[in-house]
Amino acid sequence: MAQHSPLVVAHRGSSGVAPENTLAAFRQAIADGADMIELDVRMTKDFELVVLHDRSVNRTTNGKGKVWDLTLADLLALDAGSWFGRKFSGERIPTLRQVIDLLPHHINLNTEVKTDGERRKRLAFEELLLLLLREKNFSRRVLVSSFDHDFLRRFHALDPKIKIGALYYPLRDAARKPSVLARRVGASVFICSVAQLRKRFVDDTERNGIALACYGVNSRRQLAKVKQSGVKIVVTDYPKEIRKLLRAASR
Repeated sequence: MAQHSPLVVAHRGSSGVAPENTLAAFRQAIADGADMIELDVRMTKDFELVVLHDRSVNRTTNGKGKVWDLTLADLLALDAGSWFGRKFSGERIPTLRQVIDLLPHHINLNTEVKTDGERRKRLAFEELLLLLLREKNFSRRVLVSSFDHDFLRRFHALDPKIKIGALYYPLRDAARKPSVLARRVGASVFICSVAQLRKRFVDDTERNGIALACYGVNSRRQLAKVKQSGVKIVVTDYPKEIRKLLRAASR
């Protein structure tokens, strides 16, 4: 199989060296040479789009509560950096709008939509995301991904030109081929973890012209595995280190 240099995607920013899903992590990812930044988006009580992975703010801020029970003002008042390190004290939960404004033109965005636990998952989320992407003229620079394939289907129906990434969930998707899952939601990218990567995924995506992405690629051994498999997109907490390894391998 021909070797190639995959795209390097910063998982929640350079989350190995800065607090995940903060502007500090995204700025670091830009400095680290990432091709793309991956982040998680949730909807606040007052229907604003914010960048946060968990259902609650408990793990990564000094606050407590579910995201959908808190307003944007509530969330912006929280410290989202101190948990990671003292020098990140005062980092805030960013809005998706802030991140889009931050990114230079050569860096694209993987927006992973989080709807788990969200009681309003069929209410306005798709429209809010689409309106923001269009307002910012960002539709060609984004990959919209999710474990929620119903969301992806609805979003794809609103704008089929925006690229879609289907995330693999074994308990639900184990019996289905990546190409079948992708076709159902209009996806051009199939995304799994490095631990979930199988030869059948590689073969099926190659046959059907679907890009294969792997997340959790944080070591030399993991990078060697995905490169050998022909993975097109590598998602890592350490984009600087992965970029160095790729450069060394190409010499």
